Amino acid sequence: MKTFLDSGVLITAWRRNELTSLALNILTDDTRQYYASQLVLLEVLPAARFGKQLKEESFYAGYFSEAEAIEPLSVELGREAELLANRYGLSGPDALQMAAALRHGVEEFYTTEKSTKPIFRVKELKVISLHSLRA
Repeated sequence: MKTFLDSGVLITAWRRNELTSLALNILTDDTRQYYASQLVLLEVLPAARFGKQLKEESFYAGYFSEAEAIEPLSVELGREAELLANRYGLSGPDALQMAAALRHGVEEFYTTEKSTKPIFRVKELKVISLHSLRA
């Protein structure tokens, strides 16, 4: 299954909180192919590097090295994101993430956002909050 994880899911998997086991279950699911974006990479990897958090950096770098594709920021991606933002009332970063996921035919987009956020309006793919997976 083609899967996109937003930065919140990766941070949750690393930093340990009440949602960590859910994030790790998704990350270790062998039936998934992971897709990412340069924006997600920029949201997590430079902070770990700057803070000299070598294990955290290695964790994120490992995820990105295993990704099927990392969608680069581009003019074309920006145009697609703008259309999504206009259609669904998305913030710029969320629109870029959604556009990146859609470019790769992602089936599931995981986030730590709560289901009241505008990204859950997007109809073109299934958006799942880790919060909704808690038993």
